[in-house]
Amino acid sequence: MSTQTRIISSDGTGPKLNGTQLFFRTQTEYTIDNNGKVIDSQIRVYYTPYANGLVPGTGASSGWNPNAPGGLQQGGYSLAAYSADKGRTFSAFAYDQDDANAGRIPFGKNVGDTVLSPQAIASLNSPNGVLNQAINNSVINTAVNTQQGLAGQLSAKLQNTRGGTGGTPPPVTPPGAASPIDSTPIPVVTNISPTAAQKVGDYGNWIYPTGLGDNLQDYILFEMLEYAGRGDLSSLSPTTGLGQRQFNETKVLGRVILPIQPTISDINSVDWQNDSINPLQLLGAQLSLKGMQSGYTEADFAKLKDMATDPNVKSYLQQWFAGKAIGTNIFSRFSGAVVNPNVELLFNGPQLRPFNFSFRLSPRSEDEAKQVKGIIRLFKQGMSIRRTPNNLFLKAPNVFKITYRNGQKPKTIGAAEEHTSLNKIKICALSQCSVDYTPDGSYATFYDDESTMTQYGLSLQFNELEPIFNEDYKELPKTTIGY
Repeated sequence: MSTQTRIISSDGTGPKLNGTQLFFRTQTEYTIDNNGKVIDSQIRVYYTPYANGLVPGTGASSGWNPNAPGGLQQGGYSLAAYSADKGRTFSAFAYDQDDANAGRIPFGKNVGDTVLSPQAIASLNSPNGVLNQAINNSVINTAVNTQQGLAGQLSAKLQNTRGGTGGTPPPVTPPGAASPIDSTPIPVVTNISPTAAQKVGDYGNWIYPTGLGDNLQDYILFEMLEYAGRGDLSSLSPTTGLGQRQFNETKVLGRVILPIQPTISDINSVDWQNDSINPLQLLGAQLSLKGMQSGYTEADFAKLKDMATDPNVKSYLQQWFAGKAIGTNIFSRFSGAVVNPNVELLFNGPQLRPFNFSFRLSPRSEDEAKQVKGIIRLFKQGMSIRRTPNNLFLKAPNVFKITYRNGQKPKTIGAAEEHTSLNKIKICALSQCSVDYTPDGSYATFYDDESTMTQYGLSLQFNELEPIFNEDYKELPKTTIGY
C-alpha cells in the first residue's frame, strides 16, 4: 500500500485568554492511503507575541511562509505545542536556540522556557478551553477549505458530528440516551433547605458542563424569580417614598449554573452634572423664596432698584436684551467678560448598573446537549413578556438573582457559599439575550436525533432594577467586596 504525506497551514487566529489576545497559526501534517483516507496526522501550533508575526530588525521580519523554499519559514512564530491525537491533547514546547537566533523570544523569556504560559497550556488541553476551541477551529476551517470531508478526519472535535461546510464525516454511534430532565434541585447549588415550597418551577434546573459540581469549581448561579411590583398605590406615603420592592426568593421559577467566565467586572457610578447660577438668577431666587415665605418689603424693592440703576448692571442688561434680539452674545463680544456663572458639579441622581455575560456552550454528550438547549430556552422564555388572560394588559418578564458561588467552600455537602471576593449583584432584568448558533463561522451538528449544534454562543445583558445605596453595605462584613 502506497501512502502520501501532505501539509496544510492555517491563516492567523487571535483568541483572547483572560482579556489578553494571543496570536497563533497551525500546521497539520497528515498521511493518506490509496483511497484518500487519513491514516495518521499531527497538529503543530505556532505562537507569536506580535500581532502580524513580524519581528522588526531580525531575521524573522519576513513573516510566516509555509511554502518557503526548503520548508516552513516561521517568521516571528515559535513552535509552541503539538498534538498527535487530532486536537484532544497537546504537548507544550519550549523556546530553543533557533528561536533566540531569529529574535522570536520576547522580553522576559529565555531558551528552555515554555512558549505558552501554564494558564494557556491548561486552556489548550481543556475540551472547553478558549485556546483548545480556537486551535481546533483553525484546523477545521483550514481542512474545510482544502478538501471536502477532510475536516472530519483531522479533528477529533468533528468525529462525533455531521454536516458542516467540509462535508459529512463518517457516521458514528450517537451518545447514549440521556435521562429526562426533571425539576428537582441540582445538589451543587442547593444553598437553601429543599422544602416543597423551594422546588424549581416549570422552567427547569440546568447545569453546564454536567460535571461542574464534581470538581469544586467556582460557578455563577442564575435564579429566575417572578417580578414584584410596588404593591397598592394608595398604601404608599409621599413623604417616605416608594418603599422597598420585595421578591419571593424562596419561589425559584428556574435555575441555571454556568462556569465563571474569564472577564469579570462591574462599574458603580452616580450621575453628577455641571450646574450654574449667576448673580441675577440668585437675586431672583431669593426674591421668589421670600415672596412665598413672608412677602416683600420696601427694602427688597429698594435693593432691586439699586441693582437696576447700577451702571454696570444697566449696561449688561441693555446689551443682553440687544443680543437676544439678534441672537448673539453682545456683552461678551464687546466687553470681553461674562457674568460669573458660579459653575459647580452637583449630584443629579443614581445610575443603574449593567452586567454582561458571554458563554461558549459546547455539548459533549446527548445529556449535555439537552442541558445546553434547556439553558438557552430558560433565558429566552424567562425574558419574554406575558399576557393577562383577557389580553388587556402585558405583564413584566421574570427577573433574575445572580450570585457568584465559591465551590471550594461548601457549608454542607452540595451547598456552596456566596463568593465574598467578587461583587454582589442586586435583582436584575434580562434586557437582551443573544444566541449565536455558528460561533465558529461554519455550520456543524452532532450526529444525534435532534442534530444539535456543536457549539452555541450565548450573550446575556442584565440591568439591576434598583440603585446601590450606602446602607446596602452596612450589613456586610468590612472584609468583603460587597456591591
